[in-house]
Amino acid sequence: MRETGCESLFIGLETLSTSSLRAVSKRQNRVEKYDALVAALHDRQIMVDASFVFGLDGDEPEIFPRTLDWIVSRRIETVTSHILTPYPGTALHTRMSAQGRIIDHDLSHYDTAHVVYSPIGMTPEELQAGYLWLYDQIYSWPNIVRRLPDDSRRLMPYLLFNVLYRKYGRVTERLCRMATYERVGRLARRLAYRV
Repeated sequence: MRETGCESLFIGLETLSTSSLRAVSKRQNRVEKYDALVAALHDRQIMVDASFVFGLDGDEPEIFPRTLDWIVSRRIETVTSHILTPYPGTALHTRMSAQGRIIDHDLSHYDTAHVVYSPIGMTPEELQAGYLWLYDQIYSWPNIVRRLPDDSRRLMPYLLFNVLYRKYGRVTERLCRMATYERVGRLARRLAYRV
C-alpha cells in the first residue's frame, strides 16, 4: 500500500472488547492483532485513522478510558468514534424495538452521535457522556502531543487533522466559507503531502 502512495488508512477496529465483537459477529476483527497491525502500518509511515463504535452490548463505562489509553499509547493519529445506532429497517432496530430498548424516535438523532436506545452495560446518559468525554480527551492538547508521530513525514498531516480539523474545526469551517473549501483543501494537501 505504501508503494502505491497510501499515506493514511481508515480502519474499523470497532472496539477493544472481545465480548462486544462477539455480540455483533465481527469475527474478522481480532483485538489481539490490533497492536501488530498498527505497528506494521506505522513502520511503513502510514497513519492510522481508527474507527470505534460505543454502546455495543458488551460495553460498560470502563470502555472509554480503556480505549483512550490504548489510542494514546499506540500513537493513533486520528480517531473516528460512533455511538451504535439502530437504524430503522435494520435487524438491529427490529431486535431493539422488540426488546423495548428504542427510546428516541426522532430520525434526526440517528446520526451516530446521539443515543437513541437503552444500552445493556450502561445508562444512555453514561454512553453519551463517555462518547463526548473520549473525543474531548483524544483531542486535548496533552494527548495531541502524546500522540505525535515518530516519523517527521507524518507530522504535518497529523497536526493539520488534529488541530485544524478536530481541535479548531469551527474556526477552520469559517475560513473555508470565506476562502472556499477547495482553496483551503488544496493548501492543506500541499502542506500535508508536499505535492
